[in-house]
Amino acid sequence: MNKDLFIKKVMEYADIKDKESAERGVQIIFSLLSHRLTEQEQSDVAAQLPVELKRMWNNRVWAPNFFRLSGKRLKYRHKIELMSLVDNEIKREGLPLHAESLTMAVFHVLKELISTGESDEIAMMLPGEIREFYKAA
Repeated sequence: MNKDLFIKKVMEYADIKDKESAERGVQIIFSLLSHRLTEQEQSDVAAQLPVELKRMWNNRVWAPNFFRLSGKRLKYRHKIELMSLVDNEIKREGLPLHAESLTMAVFHVLKELISTGESDEIAMMLPGEIREFYKAA
């Protein structure tokens, strides 16, 4: 699956009409998810992504900026915290997206793209509520 097909599927699942907004939404979710994983797990997932999606996955700008501005590590533990982070980014950028449906769509399409074993490893690294949300996607 290439980047365009990935974005198209996210658009379908989340009922997003604008491709640029969908692409930016994928970058937000990828950034938040990848920075919640260990570096080894980030690399393992990246190894299964096509080059264009790998660039989006390995975007190391958002989380370091968060750390620099807040002085805290990015360690959301509850679904409401994750949705708040997603929603804040959506609003900050003025995107016509819904946080929960976007996150669910990106998780779903990501799980279609990577191996079941890799998806299970991601799930095991996520805290309870978020793990269940990820598995349900």
